[in-house]
Amino acid sequence: MNQKNLEYLKDQIKYTGFGEGFEVPLKRMMEIEKPAFKLVHETQFGTDKVEARMNFSKSKQTDMYFFNSYQVSVQKENNPDEAMKQTFYINKGNNITLKEAYNLMEGRSVNKDLTNKEGQLYNAWLQMDFKQSDDNGNFKIQQYHQNYGYDLEATLAKHPIKELKNETYKSNLVDS
Repeated sequence: MNQKNLEYLKDQIKYTGFGEGFEVPLKRMMEIEKPAFKLVHETQFGTDKVEARMNFSKSKQTDMYFFNSYQVSVQKENNPDEAMKQTFYINKGNNITLKEAYNLMEGRSVNKDLTNKEGQLYNAWLQMDFKQSDDNGNFKIQQYHQNYGYDLEATLAKHPIKELKNETYKSNLVDS
């Protein structure tokens, strides 16, 4: 078993928002050299139950394993018969964490620093489009970046919010 690969995957799981409790099952699956396996993580956000199935696969040429994607299922307390499902893919530098995935599935936007094909960092708002889905049944995720033309400060200036007169309050709001 490749120890560096285990450490890398352990960190990848941790920083994707699944915590630190997966070293033992991850190591066990890598030691028995399964070509593909899943690890399950269950948590709760408020009263919503969230289950994530992390998908791993082994390289056909080496002993390396890869964390490819995870499927999230959100079960609402007030709607126990129907769960919303979405698959999120692991992309170098552009991972969506479990909490961000939950927020997207709840209809909220998420602000992320992403990396383009040339390796340059850019900032964008991500939002799930519940009207469009791909061939696998996943909702499309729209990106709104600087070139989209949205200016938060200009939009806020149009509204009579008295706290915006205080520069500290305004700065804190824009930063958040």
